[in-house]
Amino acid sequence: MPLVSNKLNAPLVAELDISSMNKQLKTYIRDDIESTFSEDIKALVKNEQDDLKVSMLQDYLSKINTTKTEYDKHISNIVQNLEAKQGELQLQISDVHKNLSESESTFNTEITDLLSGFKQRQESLKLAMLSDYLSKLQQSQDATKQKINDLANDLKSQFANLSQELKKELMKNTIHSQTQRKELEKWKTNLMETLNDTYAPLRYKDCSNMRRKNHKQSGVFTIYPDGVNGIQVFCDMTTDVGGWTIIQRRIDGKTDFDRNWVDYREGFGDPQKEYWLGNKYLNILTTNGKYELRVDLTDTKNKMTYALYKTFTVSDENSQYKLTIGVHSGTASDGMAYDNGKKFTTKDRDHDTNSRGNCAKTFGGWWHGNCSIAKLNNNMTTNRLYWWRGTYIKSSMMIRQIM
Repeated sequence: MPLVSNKLNAPLVAELDISSMNKQLKTYIRDDIESTFSEDIKALVKNEQDDLKVSMLQDYLSKINTTKTEYDKHISNIVQNLEAKQGELQLQISDVHKNLSESESTFNTEITDLLSGFKQRQESLKLAMLSDYLSKLQQSQDATKQKINDLANDLKSQFANLSQELKKELMKNTIHSQTQRKELEKWKTNLMETLNDTYAPLRYKDCSNMRRKNHKQSGVFTIYPDGVNGIQVFCDMTTDVGGWTIIQRRIDGKTDFDRNWVDYREGFGDPQKEYWLGNKYLNILTTNGKYELRVDLTDTKNKMTYALYKTFTVSDENSQYKLTIGVHSGTASDGMAYDNGKKFTTKDRDHDTNSRGNCAKTFGGWWHGNCSIAKLNNNMTTNRLYWWRGTYIKSSMMIRQIM
């Protein structure tokens, strides 16, 4: 039996070879030693590694603890420094706020004083300018009045002298011509109008006077029917060469025409919109000159027509403002012929001839007989106005002095 055999199952002696022996020894040493000591060495190495890891970990933890303590201390110092600086900064901010408040208060006080002084100076300047303007205006008015008085006195003197001369001439002549009298009266009337215009150049009797003074712009103006008391009216300066004084206007029914006697006497409404001039002014105007009446009407299709009357006179209050109307012409029907000679009726003063009741309670103040075929002052509850043979939505009554 061989002592040692290989995989070839050859006897050791027969295969004795140094190279083969070395290989066999290496394999033996490797396999046997590794098998014998491998587990122990591995365990030893593992223990050493574990010990080294523990040692390194402990050292690392120690260093970490030391570093953390120093870091915490450093952070604490930084925080303390920041808190100290924050306190200082807070004090500085408080001082700044205090200074700003004091500066703002001082600024506001200075601005208030400045504005107060400016307002006072402004008011003083306004008063000074107004006083100067009033002084100059008064001087101008005084000078104008003086010129007017001088001119009026001169005209009066001429008139007195001329009147004396005419009287002397008339006394010399036994026959007095009617024509000469009329011319004298006309001259006297014209002269009195000139004197009136001289004393009150801006006090127009009506819109007809304004047309004669070459006023061409329609609008609201103040007229003086009695020469003293002013009243606002709308002057139509374009229709048929202008000069019309509007005495009644209806455009939308927003003004209440269901009024009593005093309202119709004094007038009411807005001259810019709907209004009634006033019966007392109609009386003053139409009894101190010859006037014509024009009635403009707008129907439901916005078609316009008009009626013209060459005579229009309203009596005084004692005669209940009785109407006198003249010859009719125009494109509209003769809606006021029936009203001729009728007295004015309101809901509280019945002067009509209707036996069944007061016409004004239904149709508004008007020159009613057995009521009227012209209903331009009704309440417009249905937004309608009535004129003989027509229904309308707008009306305008205007008068003009005939030259």
